[in-house]
Amino acid sequence: MKKKELLMGIIMSVIISAVMGALASFLILRSNPQAAQGTPVPMMYLTNILLSVVVGVIVALVIPLGKLGRGLASKAGANPPSLKFNLLNSLPLSVGNTLIVSLILSLVGVVSARGKMPPEALAQVPPLPVMWLGSWAKLLIPTLVASYVISVVLSPLISRLVGIGGPGGRPQGRPDPNA
Repeated sequence: MKKKELLMGIIMSVIISAVMGALASFLILRSNPQAAQGTPVPMMYLTNILLSVVVGVIVALVIPLGKLGRGLASKAGANPPSLKFNLLNSLPLSVGNTLIVSLILSLVGVVSARGKMPPEALAQVPPLPVMWLGSWAKLLIPTLVASYVISVVLSPLISRLVGIGGPGGRPQGRPDPNA
């Protein structure tokens, strides 16, 4: 069962992280159109999506967010496939993944942008930590909302696909009647 849970965590992280990377690129270009001058737009999207996915997979491999979600739902007395279970189970995955991925994505973006600035422009911008946290703050709420919605909508489907259970799937511990 651990392999299936890990597979589900990786799949969800890849999907959520890819959307977060695309959303981050969109938000960056919308708030700072000059960003397109330094990096071609398709390259910015591709880079942010790939970086987000890599960080998301690392997060899925290192932090047991699925286990935390199941524990949270269990403490609240929610059982699969209820909506309450799905809403609570999705919280740690979406929040944990979003916090870490968006933090790293904003850091890489700010460091990259600062590296391309001429010295006179660099003297006019805030220090790196201020610029980084400001960038992260702009990304945090939109990516968190997108991550949570995607997690709530796709978790039941992905859990069925990997054979964990969920709506329409086999409950854990029951044999497959088709086997």
